[in-house]
Amino acid sequence: MIRGACASLILLTLALTGCRGKLDLAAIQVERGKWESAAKLYREYLADHPESAIALRSLSAIECNRLREYEQCAEHADRLLATMPRDSQGVGTGVYAYTLLADKAAQMQDAARVRACLDRIAKIYYEAGYWNYMNEGYNVAEKQLRNAVRLKPDDPLAYLRLGILFWNKHMDDSSIVWFERAAEVDPLNEDALIDLIVMYRETGQGDKALRTYDRLAHARKVLYPDSVFVTEVDTTRPPMLDYRGERPSEDGP
Repeated sequence: MIRGACASLILLTLALTGCRGKLDLAAIQVERGKWESAAKLYREYLADHPESAIALRSLSAIECNRLREYEQCAEHADRLLATMPRDSQGVGTGVYAYTLLADKAAQMQDAARVRACLDRIAKIYYEAGYWNYMNEGYNVAEKQLRNAVRLKPDDPLAYLRLGILFWNKHMDDSSIVWFERAAEVDPLNEDALIDLIVMYRETGQGDKALRTYDRLAHARKVLYPDSVFVTEVDTTRPPMLDYRGERPSEDGP
């Protein structure tokens, strides 16, 4: 009886390994609380399937929450987000890992490492916010982009995305505020200045549009002082690459 049970167990293990692979075996180890064994299986699976979202998601969660291997956790969360930037678990795991790494660096008084970790968290939020915006998940995108701004206030990209996001939501005043902040952070940013010209015109603020056009002309002289190939600026629409053309209807997201 025992010999038969052992034989059945061996056959089951072989079937799992041969038919469904190491992901199933790793899941069994997770259920048993054998985190080291599960992590080993996920790593072996990733050696042959480096972009497996399931394996990366599961492994990074184990490394962060069970094994306390934060460097490895951050690495695998980064790999997951490289292929799936809006993966909610990947975002949460990556933010958690880099936050703990920043805390560790702070304890060691390594200011450069702290800044690098915070910049990475900001990039995670920015990329996730961008992806959610592109899929019209505006509420989630807004929260993530605001987090990016909070962590890296000197980067105009998140300000610009928030400006376009509120433009799509028909919230022109808020859109202008974010474009103005982008222009404050980076006075030579052509996208920010052109977006402001467009928004000032749309909201009947012609004087501000003209003053901003002068700022844009100055910025272009600074940016391209010797070029004879600079074309005329199109200030009839926002220049962002993800601009949708027409706003969604009032009944849209």
